[in-house]
Amino acid sequence: MDRIPDVAGIILAGGKSRRMGREKPLLELGGQPIISRVVGALKEAFAEVVVVTNKPAAYDWLGLPMIRDVIPDMGPLGGIHAGLLAITRPRAVVVAADMPFIETRALHRLASLGDHHQMVIPYWRGYPEHLHALYPRTCLPQIEACLEAGERRIAVLTEQVPHLTIPAEKLTPFPHEVFFNMNTLEDYYRAKARLEAPLKKANPE
Repeated sequence: MDRIPDVAGIILAGGKSRRMGREKPLLELGGQPIISRVVGALKEAFAEVVVVTNKPAAYDWLGLPMIRDVIPDMGPLGGIHAGLLAITRPRAVVVAADMPFIETRALHRLASLGDHHQMVIPYWRGYPEHLHALYPRTCLPQIEACLEAGERRIAVLTEQVPHLTIPAEKLTPFPHEVFFNMNTLEDYYRAKARLEAPLKKANPE
């Protein structure tokens, strides 16, 4: 599968992990940190991948550009802003670092939609997946206006920027996995069980 040349990948690893109680992207799953799984999928789809984090020392082993928030403490919208400022491509697929089952094929399909001025937002179970979506750099002025007004909600951006919506099922036959993200230890154990189930069947002892 060829990389899409005009789209970058942005990984948001700036969450405080309050409900998890530990740095979610660094939890091990399938023998590697979760963020390694995310990076692997994005690098197969895009030639340019950056990580937005205010803890660069925790992730510099990835060998990717580490980007700090330009406007701090504004949540994921602040991370999207910093990532879009840093990339050289006109558009980017933005994903959260706690989505362990992200698929390159779904990323590739998402990145092939829209034009250089449109957001593309998947919907899963009736809700927008803003942290598995496509953003153009042309929406930076609108993002900055939101941030300067103290507005943190990504949904407000869709009222100001041209956008497409797409059912998650159009991107992948496994949306329940691709759009799964981990917020609690229970979510983490569910993810581990999902990976270990085939191994248990193969090795019943």
